[in-house]
Amino acid sequence: MSRLTRRTIWVLAAAGFAAYFAAAGWLRYGFVDPRPKGTLVMRLKPPFERHRNAAVSRANILPLALHADDEHIKYDARSPLIVYEGTVPLGPAHNSFDDIDEIGMGRFTHWPGLIAFSASDNSDPNTNGRRYWAVLP
Repeated sequence: MSRLTRRTIWVLAAAGFAAYFAAAGWLRYGFVDPRPKGTLVMRLKPPFERHRNAAVSRANILPLALHADDEHIKYDARSPLIVYEGTVPLGPAHNSFDDIDEIGMGRFTHWPGLIAFSASDNSDPNTNGRRYWAVLP
């Protein structure tokens, strides 16, 4: 087995530092944070309750509940919540559950204690491999 000389150790250490700083520089400019930006960002984690096109996430978080639409008031649109599929916002918002279930295509609504939404292509959010986020801007 050969013995490492001091010079070889210094060369390897210099190469290691160079590789570290090159990778750190690339990651600083190459890494894209998959989370949308907002004052409150919450990942909606499966499993979701499924209906035809609708997926339901039970979100009992007080800051979200304070901003929810009132399901008993027709055309209530007070919730500023945005549901994201990856980095793309879904919409339109403030839909009835029937519209989300029958039409889908990214529609969503936010009521106290739950967020009902559909995937942009009406696929099953439990199995399509995409991440879903609830964001208060």
